[in-house]
Formats: sequence, structure tokens, C-alpha cells
Amino acid sequence: MERSNVLKIDLDVKVSQKLLEKWLETRKLILEHLGYTITKIRYVETEKGYHFWIHLKENLEPKEVAELQFLLGDDHNRARYNFLRLKFRTFHEFNVLFNRKKRIERPQY
Repeated sequence: MERSNVLKIDLDVKVSQKLLEKWLETRKLILEHLGYTITKIRYVETEKGYHFWIHLKENLEPKEVAELQFLLGDDHNRARYNFLRLKFRTFHEFNVLFNRKKRIERPQY
């Protein structure tokens, strides 16, 4: 598996803009405390919450990516699957986060 400089976080909760900004600020503080340099943060709102892409200056080993994502609050089920994929090395890419999900069109009444 290849090194990466992007952390992907799946946050499955909707919060106010003010709380979301505090959440982001605490993620920045955690990464800075651990010695990492953030170059860019991008996120999109999803049906359940948010998907974040945190770009770092440093290129990380897959294990380090998985550990940091867990520490930053990534969805615990997603984190568990990432750790299992790393342990068994059965996947070419372990850190999948979908930009778009298939949506079921609901009839309008």
C-alpha cells in the first residue's frame, strides 16, 4: 500500500456551524500537537453528517493514516475495517471514503 498525505474522516452527526468550527479547530490542535502540518482541509455535508479530507505536508505510511484518522474521530466502524484491511493486507486501497452515495429517489406526495 502506498504512502499518503490525506486523512479522510467520516463524521456521522449533524451539528451547528459553530460546533463544527470548534470540532475542526480541535482536530487542527491535535495534529499540530502531534507534529503534523496541515496544508488544506476540505469537507462536504452528507446525509448523516460530513466527510473531511485533511491534507498534510507529511507523507504517511498507511498504518499511521489509520491511527490518526481514528484519533481524529473517524467513524469507528470505518476505522475498524481500515485496521482489518491493513492487518490482512487483502486490499489495494484501505482508506475509502465515498464522495457520493447512491440515493434512492423518494416519491413526492
